[in-house]
Amino acid sequence: MKLTDFKGYGEIIIASMLWGFIGILAKKIVGMQAQSIIFYRVAFAFMILFTVLLITGNLDKIKLKNKKIHLLLFGMLQVMTMVTYFIAILNASVSVAVLLLYTAPVYVTLLSPVFLKESFSTKGVIALILSITGISLIVNLENIEFFQYPIGIIAGILSGIFYAFQIMTSKYISTTYSGYSQAFWSFALAMLLLLPAGFVPLEIVSGNIIYLILLAIFPTLFAISLYFNGLKKVRASSASILALIEPLSAVILAVLILSEKISVPLLLGGALILAGAALVTKDE
Repeated sequence: MKLTDFKGYGEIIIASMLWGFIGILAKKIVGMQAQSIIFYRVAFAFMILFTVLLITGNLDKIKLKNKKIHLLLFGMLQVMTMVTYFIAILNASVSVAVLLLYTAPVYVTLLSPVFLKESFSTKGVIALILSITGISLIVNLENIEFFQYPIGIIAGILSGIFYAFQIMTSKYISTTYSGYSQAFWSFALAMLLLLPAGFVPLEIVSGNIIYLILLAIFPTLFAISLYFNGLKKVRASSASILALIEPLSAVILAVLILSEKISVPLLLGGALILAGAALVTKDE
């Protein structure tokens, strides 16, 4: 395995673990709608990143280059993924939303040979099957009644499709824009599109300010930058499968922090996801 591959896998795994904090922090926020939480999540992340780049004199690293249309498309896909994912959560359940969002690796595995000219990997398909099976066990597929939530199901399916194309678009522009550049411009676009959701009473925002800032820093700014930096170094299909570590991380954090119960299906599902991740990162 090349050193760049190792760094890329590491960045993606750390990002996926950080994404696991989204649910924990979101549960701490009270009195705000999903769209408002997303707005302040990206707004604070944008302001923090801009301030750091300004202080360190690195604003030139995020300047616009070619592939501007694809960068705009990436930002729009990120917003659409966030919004449809939260709609799925609100109109169905967290389990349904997670399961459908993480159908994205299926689309990436099937479409990346077409759009990105990546070679088809038998090992990747096996890893995908293991990981999707693990996700199904974690979200307790037997207790999900899909036909009760038509709006949530449609939104969840769309979130998976948008997420898949977001990953492939990022991979395409990664030779021009770093993960930090992609994050910066996608945050800026998300703020503009979600601006109406930002009109929340000041006392509600101030009451949740700590959790909103933590949400902006760790599972947003750090995670998104690391993930798309790592994506530059590895196959898009491999990165999408490794991202399945996120729901496993979320469940483990819920057990540790929120004292939620652990179960045999959870342990088995986690083992399958880790097995899939190990298979993806093992170079012949």
